[in-house]
Amino acid sequence: MVNSCCGSLCSEQGCGQESCCQPTCCQPRCFQTTCCRTTCCQPSCCVPSCCRPQCCQSVCCQPSCCRPSCCISSCCRPQCCRPSCCISSCCRPQCCRPSCCISSCCRPQCCQPCCCRPICCISSCCRPQCCQPCCCRPSCCISSCCQPTCCETTCCRNTCCRPSCCISSCCRPQCCQPTCCISSCCRPSCCVSSCCRPQCCISSCCQPSCSSASCC
Repeated sequence: MVNSCCGSLCSEQGCGQESCCQPTCCQPRCFQTTCCRTTCCQPSCCVPSCCRPQCCQSVCCQPSCCRPSCCISSCCRPQCCRPSCCISSCCRPQCCRPSCCISSCCRPQCCQPCCCRPICCISSCCRPQCCQPCCCRPSCCISSCCQPTCCETTCCRNTCCRPSCCISSCCRPQCCQPTCCISSCCRPSCCVSSCCRPQCCISSCCQPSCSSASCC
């Protein structure tokens, strides 16, 4: 052993290896065989939770990363070594991004490329078409409905989620019919069951008595 390894603390078994004969490695808690390597001989690495093979990486020898849940191959990377990312549900490759490593996003259903933002971290919203600020709610998670004006309970249905229906006067149950959701019919005066026909949707004709083709 070299001089730096010949102290009283460095004479225990497992410290005679060449890669461990450094002053920073001469600590009792670093005398484990799994910790006697060059990348592990740093002050921040010589802690009990960090002395294991998968933690002996330069990017992982940080105080915030030296915990059991962080010492896995997918977590030991620079962008993942932070306290908020060192939880079991967040230590996976697709979660190790700056936008993912926040307390509200480190959960299993959020570890998708499209979903790493707080507003999208609900189980029903982790889909590509739903990860928009206006769309993160269960009723709006369809591609044709992800518009601010369409994200209302009465609007988010298959028959109503189309561009021509995403206006305030048309987002009501009685207007969400195939014959109602057209540009000439989406107005308050046309939202009656007997008036949802193209030929009846004119200002002078939208009333029950005008619901026939010959009346408009």
